[in-house]
Amino acid sequence: MQSFNKLNCFVLIVGNARSGSTLLGSIINAHPNAMVANETSASANFWRRLSRNDILEEIYIKSENDASSGRMSEGYDYTIQTNVTGKPDILVMGDKVWNPATLLLHGDFSLLTRLEDLINAPVKIIHAIRNPFDVIATMHHRSKAPIPDRILWYFMHCDAVCAIHDHCQDSLFMDIHHEDLIMTPDVVISDISGFLGVDSDIDHIESCKRVLFGEPKRTRFNVNWNKDDIKDIVHRMSQYRFLQKYAVEDYSELPVGV
Repeated sequence: MQSFNKLNCFVLIVGNARSGSTLLGSIINAHPNAMVANETSASANFWRRLSRNDILEEIYIKSENDASSGRMSEGYDYTIQTNVTGKPDILVMGDKVWNPATLLLHGDFSLLTRLEDLINAPVKIIHAIRNPFDVIATMHHRSKAPIPDRILWYFMHCDAVCAIHDHCQDSLFMDIHHEDLIMTPDVVISDISGFLGVDSDIDHIESCKRVLFGEPKRTRFNVNWNKDDIKDIVHRMSQYRFLQKYAVEDYSELPVGV
């Protein structure tokens, strides 16, 4: 196995469930100079009692397996087929972390500092974001948990991500809106490459575009909403810089239950 002694950075993809984080991990993993795994046991245990080699070897094996056997999430296959055979020059490695881990990471910021020291490369954070109404609707549909509970869960993650960002340099943190990725993939994927310090690759971008939907899925219309819940979500969105673009949208046509 490679020594991985030329890493530009170690990337962690965080954010709410159903926000496109698995897709982002797959996109980065498809780059010829990157390997990103999906929810390693190392990140689930916050890299405790592990060596640099332990962490990177699991990412190497898991990302290769994901690329060959498929990267699935809730019935969707995010495997990106590329012409890349072997990756002799790995500059970026990382993990799409288990979603609840985001809540725990912000409670102990020293975890990220220790990870950076262990890997001997900067830790960069990519925050996957999607319209809260679509995220909450999808979580409600899949878990059957009451919508007010899903609202609380969603915004708990937002608070956790804000706290993590407050402890990071801006140059080490990137917000990616799912809708922007779907509608302007060339720009967003190129921006991600620049953030990670690797060259933008046209073949990579074209391969990624083949797995993207033609437009964002608006699952918000699959739920009968309570008017008070709609007002609550809109109000909460206005409190977060990275949700401002959603707070000004028109939600008057959402289906409302009795």
